[in-house]
Amino acid sequence: MPAGRLRASARQLFPPIAWREEKLAERTAEVRRLRAELRRSVTAQQYAEAEAERLRLELAALRNRITETRAALQRPSWQRSLDDLRRNVVTLRSVDREKAHPLRQLPFKLRNYRLALSHGVPAPEVYATWGTVDEIDLRGLPDEFVLKSDGGAGGHGVFPLRRLPDGRFAVVSTEETVDEDGIRSRIRRSPRLSGPFFAEELLRSPEGSAIPEDVKVYAYYGEIGQVLLRRVHEHGNLSRTYYRFVDAHGEDLGDGVEDENLDPSIAPPTQLAAMIDVSKHLSRAVGVPFVRVDLYQTPRGVVLGELTRGPGGSPRYSPAHDELMGRLYEEARWRLERDLQTGRPPGILHGVHDAPNLYPPEHVSQREDPGTWGVTRVQCPDCRP
Repeated sequence: MPAGRLRASARQLFPPIAWREEKLAERTAEVRRLRAELRRSVTAQQYAEAEAERLRLELAALRNRITETRAALQRPSWQRSLDDLRRNVVTLRSVDREKAHPLRQLPFKLRNYRLALSHGVPAPEVYATWGTVDEIDLRGLPDEFVLKSDGGAGGHGVFPLRRLPDGRFAVVSTEETVDEDGIRSRIRRSPRLSGPFFAEELLRSPEGSAIPEDVKVYAYYGEIGQVLLRRVHEHGNLSRTYYRFVDAHGEDLGDGVEDENLDPSIAPPTQLAAMIDVSKHLSRAVGVPFVRVDLYQTPRGVVLGELTRGPGGSPRYSPAHDELMGRLYEEARWRLERDLQTGRPPGILHGVHDAPNLYPPEHVSQREDPGTWGVTRVQCPDCRP
């Protein structure tokens, strides 16, 4: 007889044996259940312990970041100061609608040309000015020139042009051509531009290239934080624009600044020392703690490009360099404040050199009472001869 049938027969003949086997089966099932619960309990405890450790480490890291942030906020920061400057300029627009504050006066190119010329700093020759877009007339201009708007930044409203035999214009350094109506249409489509509009000389590098390298000096009321060297291969194409950051002596800043388009092969201009002198001088004249002085090295020497109150771009500064320029900005604020308290006239100060008003006759600056467009002249001790 098979063993299974034998056990079944025995359980029928001897009921206690059947009861015992049932109890053994129940106990075996209970042991299995308890073992499973124990395994789950141990796993849950291990998970809880691991989760607690993870949370403990996250809390410690968060406390460290809070400590580091508090420490960083105790140090000067150029990026933080620049962000505040840009934000405050927006607020200033609603407070100073008459443009009395120098920060409100700096964005206007023709105004800055007059300032530079008054201090003996060359500016581009202006061929013609027009009050409105419709008045722009490019006839009679040289075959090469730059058309600009008085108000506008970031390269907007700047058209370097070369006249073609068919009457159209080539946009210098590009394959693009455009006619006069097309230029007017572009200006009208950009809400960031404001007149008057003007045509000026197309500056060249000492080697003769039509787009000389741009030298942008970060100046803090007479002190220099850094110099940005900018090489443009194609007008308006930021992907083909390259940069190098150096100090006032032309030494590379190395790890101080990072940018996707860094090019260490860009050589500092041979006239860098003169550019530094010009930048220091103009930064003391504008009456604000910081200004970026944009200059060009040309066959006739250093020429002003423009003055920028709050530069854009997205370079990444090392903590040490960010702190250095942040300290320069804070010290410049207090030096300017001290000078204002001890007799410096407020606002932008013009020098004593003859400097023509380049605006068209109907402009507010040409009126008998120009209001905030008037100029304050001083005999500065370090004006250029």
